[in-house]
Amino acid sequence: MAKGKANPDWKRLVLEWRASGKSSKAWCEENKIPNNTLSGWKKRLKKHELANVPIKSKTGFIELKNRELSESGISLECKGITIHLKTQFDSAILKQCLNCLRGD
Repeated sequence: MAKGKANPDWKRLVLEWRASGKSSKAWCEENKIPNNTLSGWKKRLKKHELANVPIKSKTGFIELKNRELSESGISLECKGITIHLKTQFDSAILKQCLNCLRGD
């Protein structure tokens, strides 16, 4: 990655790192991203996630906020493995991933 350039895919990259199960140092070396850059992205994502946590009011109702369109999609989680899918995901690749996880 070019030094000093903003990466518009930083959220996706942090989620890829999380899903990899690798240390941040190993993942960064493999992806040629400075470790301190990933660290900054992780902080930004954590702050963003905390900002989207529903707030329970005194009445017991939970405030729901609209998610940005760029975050639309779903996450599948099973036995500690999470797969994040954007709305325009490739179903053939998902099928390959699921077959791999099943050991097919």
